[in-house]
Amino acid sequence: MSVFSRKSSQDAAPPRRRRSFEDGGEQRQEERKRQSVQYKRGRTLAGSTSHTLRAADTRALNNATPREKVHHLTNLRRKLSLILSISLIAVVALLIFLQQFTASTHVEFSGDARAQSTKAYEQAIQDYLTQNPLERVRFNLDSDKLNAFVIAKLPEVENIVPGGYVEPVTSSFAITLRKPVVSWQVDDKLYFVDSHGVSFTKNTHDNPEVKIVDNSGVEHTSGTAIASARFLTFVGKAVALAEKSGLNVTQAAIPAGTSRQVQLTVDGHEYPIIMSIDRAVGEQVEDMGRAIAFFDKQGRKPQYIDLRVKGKVFFRE
Repeated sequence: MSVFSRKSSQDAAPPRRRRSFEDGGEQRQEERKRQSVQYKRGRTLAGSTSHTLRAADTRALNNATPREKVHHLTNLRRKLSLILSISLIAVVALLIFLQQFTASTHVEFSGDARAQSTKAYEQAIQDYLTQNPLERVRFNLDSDKLNAFVIAKLPEVENIVPGGYVEPVTSSFAITLRKPVVSWQVDDKLYFVDSHGVSFTKNTHDNPEVKIVDNSGVEHTSGTAIASARFLTFVGKAVALAEKSGLNVTQAAIPAGTSRQVQLTVDGHEYPIIMSIDRAVGEQVEDMGRAIAFFDKQGRKPQYIDLRVKGKVFFRE
């Protein structure tokens, strides 16, 4: 083999300058590649602990950078604020619900009614709320329906006014009981009648002095108006005007077969005075006073005095 023969292409090595240039280029490419991977925008820096930060991880917090700690505390503060806000809203909503919800009732009587047991009235209100559970929320309560329901069960109730909050899940109700102006005798049972003409059997006020005896034979149902407002107004005015004239009316009766007449009985006189509600009450009271004075002067005792016709007095001895 010749001394100066060329080496094969496989065994030939590149020149030193080319090797150094190629080696340096490869190192620079690797460095640029490593830097582009480690410090690319939007990527986590090498050695960052933000993905391992936890409130209970003490080592991670100690090794975190100040900026990471600030971010961690900010996120923690937001979470706590959200939890506290939700908790506060839930507590306020629960308090409002408890204040508006009616689970039990507290009854108070208004007016001058004598003290009564509230159990029956509270039970009547509870029965209504049981049938209408959505109305246990106070602002959804229908007062008119409540009044109609309770009055149908307890006719002596005139009005119920829902009150406000008493204690948790307890609402107050103010009840006005009917005040009788006359008592009404129907057969052997005594009814009381208020100024609206509604009858009831349980009286919580003083018994009225005037009694009405019903001899008309008309059927009567408790809780309904057994006389018109005009009739009761007539009786009330007749009693008041008679007292002003010095005549004390002790009883009023409805004759048989009519509901437009009334028979008054005056204290100290056994005979009745018949009046008509179709004639002015003042005129009839004046005629009654003159007629009673006339018969008392003569010492006569008629069976009755009839004042239904204007300007005339009918009687029978």
